[in-house]
Amino acid sequence: MLDKVKLTKEEMREYAEAFAYYDYGDDEIGMVPYYPGYPDRTRLINYLVAMISVANDYNAVYATSKRKEGIIILTDTTAPYPAAASFKMMWRMTKALGLKNFMDIIKKFQAGGASLEKKYRDAKKQFVQIELLAVKKEYQGQGFMRPLVENAIELADKKHIPVILSTDAKLKKDKYEHLGLSLVNTRKLGERSFMYDLVRENK
Repeated sequence: MLDKVKLTKEEMREYAEAFAYYDYGDDEIGMVPYYPGYPDRTRLINYLVAMISVANDYNAVYATSKRKEGIIILTDTTAPYPAAASFKMMWRMTKALGLKNFMDIIKKFQAGGASLEKKYRDAKKQFVQIELLAVKKEYQGQGFMRPLVENAIELADKKHIPVILSTDAKLKKDKYEHLGLSLVNTRKLGERSFMYDLVRENK
């Protein structure tokens, strides 16, 4: 298992920027253009910092090493955040985007049908979910994604529950499949915008 870490404000913004400026290639645009202010990504970065900061507050951030080349944020339904964390996250995300923009983003995520998370929750299934995985720019392409994903799998296997995640990038989807997850659904959110739902069943 990787160690849990605490991030500075500067580190949170660095990871948010790495995530926000991901190169989707020529065939997709992901969710990025749906955030307010695009092509400027300031509001998206603030939204991501809001999410990372709550995970940081509640000790849910794992890092590849003390150098923190990459991080992964996990939720585990067998050990959920306290209720206050959900309210805090909603408040910070809404503040980052504005209420109307926040509601528009939620609707866009739901445009292609129910998420894998919702399906599992409706079925009362336990799971570990990869909420965010980010590698600092200078360390990308050097294999730091693998230990982060393996950490999620190890945590889930100990509890005999699956790992789930959703990503808006085919290139990321392909990497997750290479690391042992399986594509179970593709949701179309808009023109050249898709959400890929993946799962790795417990062994």
